[in-house]
Amino acid sequence: MAIEIKELRIKVSVMENPDEQFNATQKISPLKLQEMKAEIVRECTQKVLEKIKEKTER
Repeated sequence: MAIEIKELRIKVSVMENPDEQFNATQKISPLKLQEMKAEIVRECTQKVLEKIKEKTER
């Protein structure tokens, strides 16, 4: 069964805190980058499955 996504909404919160050690030019390690990508995919998959479940419950 194919799933067609008609709308994709992305929410982002940007907070600046000069007290923290984080620097925008800081390099992200390849391992950390892969973890972040996997987390994004996991969250998107979860949201899609929730929408499918909602649709089938109606």
